[in-house]
Amino acid sequence: MSSISDNIKPNASRSWRSRLLALAATLSTAMLAACGGGSGDSTIAPINDMGTAMVTLQDAAGDFQSYTVDVVSIKLTKASGAAVETLPATTRVDFEQLVDLSELINAGQIPSGEYVGATITLDYSNASIVAEDASGGSEALTPLDANGNPLTGTIDLTVQLDNRHHLLITKDRTARLAFDFNLAASNAVDLTNATVTVSPLIQASIVPPAELAVRVRGTLVSADTAGNSYTVNVRPFHLGAGAAGQVVVHTTDTTHYEIDGTSYTGADGLAALAAEPATTITAAFGLLSTSDYSFTAKRVFAGTSVESNTVDRVRGVVTARSGDMLTVRGATLDRRAGGFEFMRGNVTVNIADATRVTEEGATGTFGIADISVGQRIWATGTATIDDATSTASFDATAGHVRLEITPMWGLVTGAVGNPLTLALRSIDGRNPAIFNFAGTGAAPASDANPSAYVVDMSTLDLSGLMAGAPARVFGFPVPFGTAAGTDFSAQTLVSYSQVKNQLLLDWSGGGSAGAFPGLTTTSTALDLSLEGVGLVHFIQTGPLHVSLLSLASAPQIVGDAMASDTAYVIGHAHARRVENYQAFGDFVAALAGDLTGTPKVLGIAVSGKYDAASNVFTADQMAVLLND
Repeated sequence: MSSISDNIKPNASRSWRSRLLALAATLSTAMLAACGGGSGDSTIAPINDMGTAMVTLQDAAGDFQSYTVDVVSIKLTKASGAAVETLPATTRVDFEQLVDLSELINAGQIPSGEYVGATITLDYSNASIVAEDASGGSEALTPLDANGNPLTGTIDLTVQLDNRHHLLITKDRTARLAFDFNLAASNAVDLTNATVTVSPLIQASIVPPAELAVRVRGTLVSADTAGNSYTVNVRPFHLGAGAAGQVVVHTTDTTHYEIDGTSYTGADGLAALAAEPATTITAAFGLLSTSDYSFTAKRVFAGTSVESNTVDRVRGVVTARSGDMLTVRGATLDRRAGGFEFMRGNVTVNIADATRVTEEGATGTFGIADISVGQRIWATGTATIDDATSTASFDATAGHVRLEITPMWGLVTGAVGNPLTLALRSIDGRNPAIFNFAGTGAAPASDANPSAYVVDMSTLDLSGLMAGAPARVFGFPVPFGTAAGTDFSAQTLVSYSQVKNQLLLDWSGGGSAGAFPGLTTTSTALDLSLEGVGLVHFIQTGPLHVSLLSLASAPQIVGDAMASDTAYVIGHAHARRVENYQAFGDFVAALAGDLTGTPKVLGIAVSGKYDAASNVFTADQMAVLLND
């Protein structure tokens, strides 16, 4: 990009990026729905007239600290008009927990037929929605509907699949349905009044990306040590009972396991899993093949390394450490008695030499000295909660702490090389300003500095990096009190050239009637009018923003003719209806038709690649929200 600026207030971008999470909730519902097995069709399908559906749900990072609602019902709709209820029970879901991966929601049998859409029912009665404020703190938000009224009950969301790509369920054939939240277009956050206006948008497609990172949670059925696999009854999210079909989880010699707090690799781990009782809870992270829908795990957790009814669990990022006391923010607390909640305040985690410490993806010996500031952790122990302040103390002195892979965004400063110096913009999605790095260094002078954070890149390929450009690293901070030459050890790198661009734009005054000048049903590109733009009007790459008003003219948007997993969405805010299209031409034709008359465009969220030289944005995903 010709001129990079990151001086846009975080809340401005967050307010529009928030718009899509309501949709997320919607989507998750649809997934869970497909997980069930009940049928609301007029005729119950015989067993030999059932088909398998693989349904996944994905969310993007950083738009909310927590977005928790109850998913009540998901009804898949056939072309004939008949509805099939697929959700076995009301399920509480925090959609912000789905970051950089998809959750397998369904792998079960549903009646054969052609499905053209879904109706999803969400309950906001006990919603817990939290966004980051200007200082990096947490602000609880009250959800509002499109008319500005409080959302205090259930809402029904209608999702229409692309007419050219319906979900076809047949015997002896596995079908695939993917839901993705367009987080930039579903929720409008108003931090001044502590509200969020919910206008759900859902991207739904039967054409998944070529490679999909997935989490598969379920109860153990059996393990095949000779065949390098095990089978689970799928039980997504925090679902405590029931099943959403069975999945075979394939493993390799490099699959890493953590079972009841002990780490293994390869065959040793599968043998340990085989020794676990049936119905043991497991959670596997890996890749879902889009050719035969087989799933291969890279990491597997089981037993008390997933959950337990004898201990509480907390997950978040360490923002400070003093001796054997950790301060954790952005924490989700899972109670041993069931249920979970996001803690808006600090959680104080006490550790001791007796605390068992493991590291995600690694075997070997670890101790509490390995827990440093900036480290994402998962811990077991006993929680004491102060509901009045949304804070908690957590005793892990006789418990377990797992060091989890931690993501960080930063700008490359100085020369590109190893070690690499970054000016940090986020740590596990949190503002670096809330972290206290005192004690991280071997001496006070070598404490980690977020403005000059030194990362050991090991043997990672740095060819895609540029000075002044953003980079995202995944790995682990060095042990507490030892930083001298480096502050962080990276295992994975995402460079500026690999990061998708986002175009986010809203219009004030109830929307724009002329957002797309010259639009017709046969247009091959979308021109933009910036007249009457609101607070959000920029192109984003990672943590950096370019104001659209700083460009000579507004970018032109074209479809991505090379991508196979395109998704273009039109959302109707008041009707709570979402139309999905895979072909850009079909999307444009429908948009032109929808904008005939009085409807106005509230905002758009576009994902793809921006070419500054031509001022053209090539979109593989686009969401348009209409005020009609």
